[in-house]
Amino acid sequence: MLLGEQTGTAGRFSKISSSFSALIAHWRSYRHIHRIALVIFVLLTIFVLERYRSALASTFQTSTDPIAVPGGNSAAQDNNHYEPYPEANQGGGGGKHGDEESKSKYQQMTPEQLLALSQKNAGNSTLGFHAIKYINMKARYDREDAMALQAYMSGLDIEDAPAVEADEIDPAGMPPTHRPGRLRVGEKGCWRAHANIWSHMTRHRLPPILILESDAAWDINIRSIMSNLNTHFIDFLNQINSTAVHDPSYQSPNNHLHHPNPPSYAETGPIKPNPDDPWLSEHWDLFSIGQCYEYSQDREIKLVYDDESVPAGKEYWGKKMGKERVIRKSGGITCTTAYAISHTGAAKLLLRGAMDLDNPVDLLIRRMVMSRDLVAYSLFPPVMAQWEYIGGIGMAERGAQSDINGGKHRDTPEDADMPGWKDVQEKATIWQTKGHHHDVAFDKMALKEAWTEIMGEGPEKLGESLWNPETGD
Repeated sequence: MLLGEQTGTAGRFSKISSSFSALIAHWRSYRHIHRIALVIFVLLTIFVLERYRSALASTFQTSTDPIAVPGGNSAAQDNNHYEPYPEANQGGGGGKHGDEESKSKYQQMTPEQLLALSQKNAGNSTLGFHAIKYINMKARYDREDAMALQAYMSGLDIEDAPAVEADEIDPAGMPPTHRPGRLRVGEKGCWRAHANIWSHMTRHRLPPILILESDAAWDINIRSIMSNLNTHFIDFLNQINSTAVHDPSYQSPNNHLHHPNPPSYAETGPIKPNPDDPWLSEHWDLFSIGQCYEYSQDREIKLVYDDESVPAGKEYWGKKMGKERVIRKSGGITCTTAYAISHTGAAKLLLRGAMDLDNPVDLLIRRMVMSRDLVAYSLFPPVMAQWEYIGGIGMAERGAQSDINGGKHRDTPEDADMPGWKDVQEKATIWQTKGHHHDVAFDKMALKEAWTEIMGEGPEKLGESLWNPETGD
C-alpha cells in the first residue's frame, strides 16, 4: 500500500469520527431540551387539571346512589358518594330503587305527580318495600300453601325466609342474657330467624323490608289499601314535623353524632313524596302493619283517615270509629305478624339482641319502642293479622295453631270430636282470624274468599267437592 493511500484513508476515518462526535453532541443537547420540554408539559397539565378539577368531576362522574334521600345533606352526599342502599343497584322490579335517569325525571315532576307515583309504588307487588319476606318452618307446608294462595289472589311477590329450627340452636351461639332460662328453644329460634334478616339488611344496607310471620293474613285488596295509606302516611310525617332518624352507617349525612344539627322542618319545608322510597324510611326504624296488641303510650300522636276497607264500629281507646284507620306513633307492640324494618332499625335490633337476649323478639321490640330507642309507627286496625284454623277440625289436636305455643305435634286421633267441619261446609273456608285479636278488621280476608275467588263458585258447591253426597264421607 502506498503512503498516499494510507494518508487518504486516515483522513476519511478522521472525518467520519468528527461527524460522529458532532452527532453525539447534538443528540445530547436535544435530549436536554426534550427533558426540559417534558417537565414543562407535565407541570402545565397538573396546573390545568387542578384548576378545572371540579368541572371535570361533575362532567365525568356517574352517580350510583340508588335513592334520593329527602331532607338530607346533599352536599355531604356529593362529597362522600354516600350510597345508603348499594345492593339495590343490582336489580329492578317491585320495591327496588331507581337509577339516575329516574331521579332526573322526578325533578321535573310536580308535587301532585310525585305523590301519584309514590301511591302507585306503595301499591306494587312488594307494597313499596325492597322485598316481602315470610318466615316459615320447613315442616309447615300448610302455611307455605296459605301464603301462596293469598299472594296469588292479591298480586303480591313474597319470598320465603327459612325459620331457625330447634336443632339449629346451640347455647354457645346464643347472645348473653341476664335472665337465663327465660326463653324457650322455640322463642330463641324465632328471634334468630328475624335476626338473620336484620343481619343481612345491616351488612348490605338494604332498603326497608316487610317481614311476615308465616300465619299472616290480609285483605284481598291489600295493594289498593296500602296505596291509599301512602298519601296519609306522608301527611302524618309532615303533621308531626318528622326529621330523619339517626343513621350511623358509613358516611351517612343523617349521622346525628357527626351532624348534630340537622335542618329543621322550617328550613327544609314539607316532606316530599319519594317514589323510590314511598314509605320515606329514613324517618323511621320500624313500621308495624300487623301487631296483635298496641300499648297506650303516644296514642294521641296520630292521624285518622277514611278507609272504605275497614268495617265501621271499631273503637280506638274508647272512641267509636267509622270506616276509618289510624296512623299512630307506636306505644309498643305485641306480635311480629307484619312489620317493615329499615336498615337503621335492623342495626338497632341486632345490637340490642346481641348484647342481652332477655325477651322474645316481639317483647324485645316492645321494650325498645317504649324506651324510644326505636322510632316506630303502627296502624289501627292493623292491615295484616294472624290466621288460625276453624276450631273442631282436628288441627288444634296436632298443635298446628302455633309453632311456639301449640304444644307437641302429633296426628289427629281417629276418634277426635270434629264438629267444625259443619262450619267449613257452610262458610267454604277452614281459616279465620285469631279469636283473641280483637283489633282485626278485614272487609274481604283473602283466605276466607279463596274458594269463591279461585273456584269461581259459591260456598254451596264446596259440599259436592269435599263430601260424597250419597255416603256423606
